[in-house]
Amino acid sequence: MSKRHSLLRGAAAVLPMLAIAGCAAIPKPEAPAPAPAPVATPAPSPAPPPALPWDERQLDKGAWRYDAGSRTARFVQTGNASPLVTMACSGGAIRLAAGLGGTGAPLDVSLRTSAGADRLRFEGGAATLPARDARLDRIAFSRGRFALEASNGSTLTLPVQSEIGRVIEDCR
Repeated sequence: MSKRHSLLRGAAAVLPMLAIAGCAAIPKPEAPAPAPAPVATPAPSPAPPPALPWDERQLDKGAWRYDAGSRTARFVQTGNASPLVTMACSGGAIRLAAGLGGTGAPLDVSLRTSAGADRLRFEGGAATLPARDARLDRIAFSRGRFALEASNGSTLTLPVQSEIGRVIEDCR
């Protein structure tokens, strides 16, 4: 048998198989599977905004006012007649009163200045510091701001202005 004859015989065997394979039925697409029922999940609550460090917080709006007659410096908020913070000289001491929401029980307050942090004890909404207390100098010479942070969560971030130094110097 010749090579040619064997090739023809092989081709004759393959051709019917190809013809049969080409006659296969085309599958019809199946109906899509039903979508799973949505599961109700509660929307996540928004995360609280990150708390900024005291030296990056926005300053409370307002300005310091000094009264030489009473030797008192008051921080008055814009649009509000009553002072938010008062520094008053009385008998060789300075009474620091602040609207931190604690007028009843004693309140621990953190004083933050560019020189560091100190603790103050407010009773009846105020703390009394001797006129030569170094914490007063830290407030007066803090770089642009100081903060009062109460243990009840109330905070004040106040600008440092010359009125603070005046009341301290007048009391000494």
